[in-house]
Parts: sequence; structure tokens; C-alpha cells
Amino acid sequence: MGDLETFLDEFMLKKTVDALVAATVVFYVKCLLLKAEKHNNNKVAYFGDTRLALERMDRDIKVMRDYFDGLAEGMPALSKVIEKEFSVLTTLEELIRIAAGLSESDASDFIVVLHKQIKDINITKQVVGDLWHLIQPTEERTVWELTESLEESLIAVCPPDTSKIAQDRMTVPGLRLDETLAKLYIESKRKRPVHATVAENMLASMQNKWATER
Repeated sequence: MGDLETFLDEFMLKKTVDALVAATVVFYVKCLLLKAEKHNNNKVAYFGDTRLALERMDRDIKVMRDYFDGLAEGMPALSKVIEKEFSVLTTLEELIRIAAGLSESDASDFIVVLHKQIKDINITKQVVGDLWHLIQPTEERTVWELTESLEESLIAVCPPDTSKIAQDRMTVPGLRLDETLAKLYIESKRKRPVHATVAENMLASMQNKWATER
């Protein structure tokens, strides 16, 4: 930050810090979902103690937010960026609590919230499935079916984003959550509890969309 403050003008400094907030959240989400990619057990949860895992996530998020909140003291507009970007992490945490039976919230409600943040139906399905694979792998198929049953509503609430990534100012790799997750799932080798044809169609759809936009 010292170097950034020294060598960038005020406008570019603010834009850079905005990007750092986004990149931090994207990196954390990717690290979490990569755990699902490496977890090959369809009966046993990844975390030995989900409550402890959530406590550690809470501390991680607090450390990251505290750092950026400190910068926001000199950049008031940064607070809105922090709130928007970090809301993805709080949504994922709540879905994990629901999967673990630690929350009485309705999974459907938070799947809708997550989809508003991701805006890609195929990616939303994959993320929700991965979270259940980590916490309640025996229920992964059930939550897939739940998410699929919500597909029409999800698309109505948040229509597909057809804009080209090149037209987006956030074109630097690692700043767009949807692009990062699309690349993660295109390269994924983990078998999901869905029919092979469905999986192939989802992969083809993502490859078509993101190959075009990259």
C-alpha cells in the first residue's frame, strides 16, 4: 500500500484498492471450492468439525474485512465495495450452515441470493453442489435437484449476462468471480451426482460462453 500511495494518483489508487477487494474475495472462494475438487469421498464430510471450520472462516473474513475497512477510513466510497464483494462470503457461510443443519434458513432463499451474485445458472449449480459435497456429500444429489427445480425462478430473477467480458472494466484475470469459477469448473475432474448427458451439456455451455468471452 505504501508503494501504491506513492506512485499512483488518487483516482488510480482508489480503483486499485477496489480491485484488491474483489480479487481477495475471488481468491478465497476459489480456495474453498478447490477443497471440494480434491475431496473424493461421497459419504464423509471434508471437515471433521464444521462448526470449527465456520469459526475459522469467520476469523479469516474478519481479518480481511478489518484490513480493507481500515483503508476505507481514507476512502469513504470503498465501504460500499467491501460490503458488496464480501456479501458473497457471508452467503457461502450461510449455505454451509444450512448444509450442516446449523441454520434454520431455507436453502432455496440463499441459492437465489447466491445466483444474484454469480449470475450464471450453471456455475450456481456447481457451487451449491460443491458446498454440500464438502459438508453433507450424501445430500449433494438432493441439493442439485433442488437447484434445478429453481432454475426457472433463478433465470427470471437474474437473466443470463450476455455482455462480453472484454466490455467489462474488470478484465484482469482474478477480478471476476463468474469467470474464475467458470474456468475452475471447465477444468474440473470431479464427478457430480448428475446424469452424464446433463454434465456434458453444462460443460459445453460453459465452454461456449467463456471461450467466446475470453
